[in-house]
Amino acid sequence: MKGRFAKEAVKIVGYMALIAVCIVMLRDDRKTFMTLYFQESVTRENSTDEIDPRYLQALQQALAELQIDSQQIELVLDPDSTRALQVRFADDALNARQRQDLRALFESFEPARETALLSGRLVVDMRQARQLGLGVYDFGPASKDIVAQGEVSLTLQFSFLPGTDVRLRRIEGPPVDQRLQAEMICEANARLLAALPFEVTEFDVSGADLRGEMKLRTPGGEQLQAPAQLFLDDRNLLERLEMGGMRVRILRPEAVQERAQADRLVFEFGSLGTIRYSPYSYFIRREPSVLDACGSYAYQSGRPFSFFLGEGLDRLVKVRFEQPG
Repeated sequence: MKGRFAKEAVKIVGYMALIAVCIVMLRDDRKTFMTLYFQESVTRENSTDEIDPRYLQALQQALAELQIDSQQIELVLDPDSTRALQVRFADDALNARQRQDLRALFESFEPARETALLSGRLVVDMRQARQLGLGVYDFGPASKDIVAQGEVSLTLQFSFLPGTDVRLRRIEGPPVDQRLQAEMICEANARLLAALPFEVTEFDVSGADLRGEMKLRTPGGEQLQAPAQLFLDDRNLLERLEMGGMRVRILRPEAVQERAQADRLVFEFGSLGTIRYSPYSYFIRREPSVLDACGSYAYQSGRPFSFFLGEGLDRLVKVRFEQPG
């Protein structure tokens, strides 16, 4: 008898569990309100089904600013793409004003991205150009042909390369604890869409006016130095430069396999800290934690950087709203 009652009890528990699941399924009436498409995958590194918490936190913060209870919203990975998130909620979860605010917020990202001006101008005063030898030896004014070029103004268009980079800069001076030190410098590379008529060998500037001395090499092999100034068109970028702490460089890739690529505009955000310098320090640049810190640094530098680097809502490229019904 006891065995029979035990079997019956197991059946009843099973039926109750099934009923509970059915009730939950019946109550789960959440529908997809919109699908958010991002520039890169929104999943954790080395995962295809777990959402990166940085995207979840950014979305939850945006909901909080709209006074929307994030507990009423379900964020799920789109089954067809690791770059897309579905925003789902029940019909009675949000009122008309909240739906309108949510729609307006996410409709604002695409036009904001389109207004980012990745362009500028480089002005080099060849009238003051001087000839350089090896190192910094000054051999006097440049040739008459060079000087006759006057003030050379070059239009620049650029696009950001994927991801950020960490460069090691050795710290000059006495070693700390008898060990050489290096700073980990976080930076982003942008590709110039048209090649410069000369090779920039040194141009490192900062501040609002981006003015300094440029060292360059002409196609004929002449080494020159001349005053130069870089102008950038994006207002947000100019405001970030005025805040200070950021440097800008122009360079041409040094590796043989990269020489066919266009010149680069490099934005240096700042230091991620120091490490012990050694021949093997290069590998530290590729550490996931270091790269993540650099990506966050770039994203926190604001627009236009946050449109192309790091993780957050600014990486949104498109939003699709579901038709009611």
